[in-house]
Amino acid sequence: MTLEQSDVERIAWELQEGSAPEDFFTGAKRYHPADIAHILDLIDDETKVFNIFLSLDKAVSSETLAYLSDDKQASILEKSSPGDIAQVIEEMDSDDAADALGEVDESVAEKILSEADAEVEEEVSRLMEFAEDTAGGIMQTELFATFDTDTVGAAISQLHKKTHELGEVHNIFLTDKSFRLTGAVNIRKLILNPPDTPLSRLKDEDIHFVTVDTDQEKVAGIFQRYDLISLPVVDSERKLLGRIVVDDIVDVMQEEASEDILKMAGANDEALIQGHSVAEMARYRFPWLASSLLSGLLTGVIIMQFEATIAESIALTAFIPVVMGISGNVGVQSSALIIRGMTTGKVNINALKKYFVKEIKVALLLGVLCGSLAGIAANYWQGSFDLGLVVGVSIFISILFAALMGTAIPIFFRWMKIDPAIAGGPMVLAVNDLSGILIFFVVASAMLTYL
Repeated sequence: MTLEQSDVERIAWELQEGSAPEDFFTGAKRYHPADIAHILDLIDDETKVFNIFLSLDKAVSSETLAYLSDDKQASILEKSSPGDIAQVIEEMDSDDAADALGEVDESVAEKILSEADAEVEEEVSRLMEFAEDTAGGIMQTELFATFDTDTVGAAISQLHKKTHELGEVHNIFLTDKSFRLTGAVNIRKLILNPPDTPLSRLKDEDIHFVTVDTDQEKVAGIFQRYDLISLPVVDSERKLLGRIVVDDIVDVMQEEASEDILKMAGANDEALIQGHSVAEMARYRFPWLASSLLSGLLTGVIIMQFEATIAESIALTAFIPVVMGISGNVGVQSSALIIRGMTTGKVNINALKKYFVKEIKVALLLGVLCGSLAGIAANYWQGSFDLGLVVGVSIFISILFAALMGTAIPIFFRWMKIDPAIAGGPMVLAVNDLSGILIFFVVASAMLTYL
């Protein structure tokens, strides 16, 4: 049963307020573990969350734990006895178990794993050694692999014996006797061919794979580019270590997108973690707010420098927010588009010139449209053709310059080997606010002198 958001919020509120019993989910498998996790994430009382989690069946709790937010996972693992939570860990996919244990202190994780099955302890411990944002950090060890010298019948027989250990199987991976990856066979081919067919005749040797140290963002790009469902992970000698499945990549894409959005806003994940103190959260966010404050002060300085121009036409002040707003928005749009293009690989070094020219053409068209509309509005509002012309020309030039800066700054950051997502926020806004107001008053001073 799939719950609507309103139902999730209602159940969470009832559990929070005590109008629903803490064993509400006992024996009830009609709710998906993801929905149960969503409900628990909305409950503030950690003790209540822990008691509800304890009431779940082991099969349900293992899936629910994988869907919980990082702070809820950590809270449950720290409150649970190592023996009890070890049974839950044993039921989880190895990658999910490693992710959950990675949220607690190393000593706590070691106590839990020491109570788990020896094979689970070995697999999860090995995964925890890899950086969390690499292929090794997101892979799972549950996969089906066999030697490329086997037959279809032998492979199917082995697969039947391992059914309880595996989740979904999309491909079977083939290795040589040294366990080096040699190819893969689609599960459909395995089923449709006679039992005596050698796997070597069916295997796809030109398969995509990644090494354990490959960045997760690059892994996501490979999945997206080639429409993959699963991807083998190997070591430096091409020995098969694990696989990454598409549901993990969906999480990676969401994580990377959230990270880019936060950077564009001048923040990061750390700044939003509730576990940090007020002082730490303020420290993360203050530098970006300080840059915005400096930009505002510089804008004030520029305005004061054109005091004579303002005195000549006080109506100019009414259009300062318009010019600053339009230049800032165009700059952020341009930077967001170029960052997205570079992240997805659709805009590379070879396509930059073509993209840059196209963005300028778009900016010219937008400048004509917005400048004309603003100029006409200023003319009718203030009854001054001269003012309308000043506003229209200023907005046209501001939009063109903002698009140039919004596109150029992320490219510059990429060239400097700095994450270009950081240029999508305060940097672009500050530059375009200052340039917009400067362009406005320079144009006004020049044109009002001759009009």
